Amino acid sequence: MATLEEIEGALVKADAAGNADDARTLAAEVRRLRAAPPEQPAAVQAGSALRGIPRQLGLAARYAIEGPAQAAQIVTEPIRQFLVNPVARLAGMSEAQPLATGASSLADSLGLPSPSGANERVVGDATRLGFGGAGLARGAGVVADATTGVTSKVAQMFAANQGQQVASAATAGAAGGSVREAGGGAGSQAAAALMGGLAAPAGMGAVQGASNKVSQFFRPAPAMQQVDQQIELTLSRQGVDWSSVPEGVRQGIRSEVQQALRPDGELDGAALSRLIDFRRVQGATPTRGMVTLDPGQITRERNLAKTGANSVDIGMQQLSGIENANNRALIQGLNNAGASGADDAVTTGGRVIGALQRGLDAERGNVNQLYSAARDSSGRSFPLDGGAFTQQANKALDDALLGGALPPGVAQHMNRIASGEVPFTVDYAEQLKTQIGNLQRASSDGSVRMALGKVREALDNTQVMVLGEQAPAAGARAVNPGNLPALAGPQLGEDSLAAFNQARAANRTMMQRIESTPALQAVYDGVEPDRFVQQFIVSPTASIRDIQALRRELVNDPQAMQSVRGNLADHLKRKALGGADDEVGNFSASNFKKAFDAIGEQKLRAFFDPEEIDQLRAIGRVASYMTVQPKGSAVNNSNSGALVLGRGLDLLDTIAGRLPIGQDTVRGFVRGIQQGNATNVQPALMQPNLRQRTPRLPAAVAAGGLFALPGVPPGQDDRRP
Repeated sequence: MATLEEIEGALVKADAAGNADDARTLAAEVRRLRAAPPEQPAAVQAGSALRGIPRQLGLAARYAIEGPAQAAQIVTEPIRQFLVNPVARLAGMSEAQPLATGASSLADSLGLPSPSGANERVVGDATRLGFGGAGLARGAGVVADATTGVTSKVAQMFAANQGQQVASAATAGAAGGSVREAGGGAGSQAAAALMGGLAAPAGMGAVQGASNKVSQFFRPAPAMQQVDQQIELTLSRQGVDWSSVPEGVRQGIRSEVQQALRPDGELDGAALSRLIDFRRVQGATPTRGMVTLDPGQITRERNLAKTGANSVDIGMQQLSGIENANNRALIQGLNNAGASGADDAVTTGGRVIGALQRGLDAERGNVNQLYSAARDSSGRSFPLDGGAFTQQANKALDDALLGGALPPGVAQHMNRIASGEVPFTVDYAEQLKTQIGNLQRASSDGSVRMALGKVREALDNTQVMVLGEQAPAAGARAVNPGNLPALAGPQLGEDSLAAFNQARAANRTMMQRIESTPALQAVYDGVEPDRFVQQFIVSPTASIRDIQALRRELVNDPQAMQSVRGNLADHLKRKALGGADDEVGNFSASNFKKAFDAIGEQKLRAFFDPEEIDQLRAIGRVASYMTVQPKGSAVNNSNSGALVLGRGLDLLDTIAGRLPIGQDTVRGFVRGIQQGNATNVQPALMQPNLRQRTPRLPAAVAAGGLFALPGVPPGQDDRRP
């Protein structure tokens, strides 16, 4: 049978020969052949039935063929490039085509339509990668079931969360295709595709989180009484008294625990106690890592905070902003405890010395008044039994073998009393007691002090003699009767002795208190105020007993008490900040703890009430939660990687602004990648095996990025006008 070309050639010859009849016949045959359908290859004939389907369905069919082929090229391309084609070249054979090219040819042979226009091409990119992600997940599932060991585990990773994988791959294709249609280069297309792939699971996670919140809203919340019981039981295991927590803090904790509790869950006591510490410190914001102390979570939060801080986008700096705000909250906590406006050491020392001196002056005035009354008493010249005194004193000294230890001056007084050389009266005895007391305090020789004590004891036991019953042989010379009241009995002398004893007891009480309170002793002896607080309050040599004694001396002077409180709080703050001002100081948890422990909680309790001590301890613990890097964490302390990542996120944010569609989605993810769920601490209140963790990015995110590396190129038929 002649072909169309042959008939057309015969027609030309007939026209040239002038054979009109043959020309008309041949022309009619040409028209018939041109109007008839052309003969098609077998593959085209087999797929000719697809030509009549709707265009959108035909495009979907094309993408269903091309998408898995493109995904498979992750495996097939290295084999084609480095194994098949080199062998083919050596054998003189033609090189193998990429799998995606073959798939596009198959779609063409089936008569499937090709995308035209920017919108259809972008939709094509998204659909191809979506089908590719689905195929990859299915294939990975087959491999996971057919293999073991590391291969199986890797395949399981790529087979997990297939819905998120498809969404991630499709979004990657749409983002990369949009940048291509906007004229972006291969690098921009790849970056946009990668960010699009990341944004999809993040968005799905947000939707899932919102769904969980909705379901939680409609789920009956546990009764507040039940919540309180669970909190109290959980904290008791941690040694924390729930009733000692301020009511304002407890109200907020109850609400957070009520939202976190789940029927199958159990509270994490350690995490709950840390959250309570944060709530005690006004203005402090916990993150999930600070509450759980999970090394992985802390690593992510700290590194993301550094990354965001190195970016110029304020929206990416939330975590670094939290760190800064928490530092200010710790400083303000100490200011609220008394550090703000605190007196300096000299002023505080002066206030305390003044308060102690006023107390001493009042007591010393009372002692002096008692002594004056005793000296003015009518019986102060009443005679005592000198013979009985000297006999008792000498016997006591001999029994204790202390006769040689008695100071000569006292022995001389005893000899004069025994011989009657002096009038041994109440007044004389009191003067001798004063001298003995001074000698005792001045001597460091134990034997001397004991000997003086024996004489003093004998003096205290000496009785008053009735007038007219004393004689020189009794060991005392009678006082001129004209100097004594005309009273026969010894009552006046005994009253005078009682008055002296009362004065002496008051003085002894004052001196015992002075000697038992080093700060009071220093004031009694004379001390400068500049070193007073350091020496008698802050210093480790100041014992708890000494501090408690000092507090008793100051309890009636609120101004001095407040000055000491403020100075202590300021001391802790200066140590925590290394002496820096509030505006530029970085709170050091370790320095604060050292200063707190150096003073000691028991000493601080002398000037702060229990709730204030709990507040100070909470400040120290929160500071440590903010900075701790537990074993297993990998915080980038050098900040080098964070600088690069921060600049990279700025670049990706710029790229996102050039996308024809999806700018807000990509930008929202870029800004949310830093903060994520870090500030959502409620899930951290549950035991670790039940905590809600941030969904992992699906494996198809990585695959989607690989698909996008060539810039998400158009298919062979994706011709842009």
